[in-house]
Amino acid sequence: MGKGKSLLSVLLIAASVLCGCGNGAVPKDKGVQSDVPMQESGGTSGTEESWGAEEKTPDIQETVPYVQPEMKGEITISCLFAEEFLNTAAEQFMKQYPDVKVTVNSYKESSGESAVEDYRTYLNTKIMTGKAEDILFTGFLPITRYSEMGVFEDLSGYIQKTPELNDENYFMNVLQAAKEDGGEIYIVPYMARFDTLAFSAELMSEHRGNENDMQGICFGTAMDLAKQLVDETDKSNVFLIQMNEVSYTHYLIKDSVGQFIDGSAKNVNLDSPEYVALLESVKALAEKGYFGSDIDFYNMEYYFAAECDYDVQAAYYSMDTKNGVNHCMPLTDAEGRTLIKSNSCVAINSASENKDLSWEFIRYLLSDQVQTSPTFHGPTVSRKGLEAVAERYYALYQEGNGGAGFGSEAEYKAILKSWMEQINGCDTLDAAVMDLVDEENSKYFSGQQTAEETARRLKRQLEQYFNE
Repeated sequence: MGKGKSLLSVLLIAASVLCGCGNGAVPKDKGVQSDVPMQESGGTSGTEESWGAEEKTPDIQETVPYVQPEMKGEITISCLFAEEFLNTAAEQFMKQYPDVKVTVNSYKESSGESAVEDYRTYLNTKIMTGKAEDILFTGFLPITRYSEMGVFEDLSGYIQKTPELNDENYFMNVLQAAKEDGGEIYIVPYMARFDTLAFSAELMSEHRGNENDMQGICFGTAMDLAKQLVDETDKSNVFLIQMNEVSYTHYLIKDSVGQFIDGSAKNVNLDSPEYVALLESVKALAEKGYFGSDIDFYNMEYYFAAECDYDVQAAYYSMDTKNGVNHCMPLTDAEGRTLIKSNSCVAINSASENKDLSWEFIRYLLSDQVQTSPTFHGPTVSRKGLEAVAERYYALYQEGNGGAGFGSEAEYKAILKSWMEQINGCDTLDAAVMDLVDEENSKYFSGQQTAEETARRLKRQLEQYFNE
């Protein structure tokens, strides 16, 4: 929780960021893994007729070998930033299937001001004119809106019919984390990114409260305990968490986002007394010094009562329970759901004329050959891939700590595996929604407008966004 880890964390987070989280005719996954294959269709989408016989006689289906579509044709892929693993996978896929051409259209080579908004506008235009790519990487896209518009193909049938996609080879709870209530799956993760929450081991050792059952803690509840830790200590330079007011409020809103924003129902309840009170409570914490905005990270001793970290790094430092953190766990929402981020997912354009061939490429992205690649910088959905990721990160963190680790590689792998098995959902709230929320909230915290003005402006802007 001190200076040494802070610098390493910043470098590793930067590396992680730079490297990169319908109306189709495919039948819906009924919750049971099937061995029945997709039918050969010459690289185009399955039809109602080609799937109908299987749906009508589910009890007498015969198990037959998986049959690929004709591996011939061209597929196109759209993503915001250039991705090393994607470009490499495309090259390898074309070597494996010489009659297939894969074109990766990266909108930007690197991040820049307004890049996200420009990409959304660019892709929206292509979708409306029927010129969008076959495969869409969902990072920064309005997933809920696209799903409701029918932009994304339902992939549940493809998942159900692909024989290697089972619990032995994959974390199926992760692969199907974005399943809709009706069984549709519009986006599939190739990697699982999620936040974790932990508490200062030193401050927790002095705490006399009841922290026995803290599995599945949400941000708001965690911050209540973190505030107790700050208030109980007699140490100087003890702060709540390494966040500013805007980020802190962001996490509080995501805790119970349905209370304020219901994207599917296009209902916005941000001009409520509860939202105004939330903003004012965070500002009060800031004014009392809980966020420590004047910390000199390189020249002073400091403590954070709580720490929000990202998956692979948190798993390693969770093993330092003496001087580092205690009770490290994936962050849940107020409903107890452990959600992955949707920016490491992929979808198929429902207007694509090469859906089956597109699925074959996604299937290749999910293969152990790709998932074990060093170009993956987070927990993979493949179990063998996670083993490879864990080995790389364990070696990296061991080296960063001079070889003085806190636990074994086996323990590190076990922690990551257990966290992956807790995932039971995907955060699909449109990124543009929280961008608007953060922008307006920042004006409140900088004194440009009152909490009431912020709430009213947000309600108006989001209602306009949902009804565009």
